[in-house]
Amino acid sequence: MKQRILAAAFTVALAGGSLAPALADGAASTRNIIIISGAAVVIGANIVRKNRQKREQVAVADRRQDAYRDWFYHKYGYYPTDDQFKQWYYQTYGTNPE
Repeated sequence: MKQRILAAAFTVALAGGSLAPALADGAASTRNIIIISGAAVVIGANIVRKNRQKREQVAVADRRQDAYRDWFYHKYGYYPTDDQFKQWYYQTYGTNPE
């Protein structure tokens, strides 16, 4: 979805830059298109990087949760309740699970 929005914004920027080329000299129009294109690439790369980081954080949290639940089951013979799990997670990592 974000890629489509980014592509649409890029298309609008290109179309907007070429609507009135007679009002500006060719260098300014070309320069603006290059600057907008560069900004779109940087923003797109930043979005991809942040999405990857978030997926990695969620994967780490999932692995922690699974490991704790397995350990708890082997020690006590039943799986921990959500409240027990949240208490352990907060005591161990100092933050609430997501």
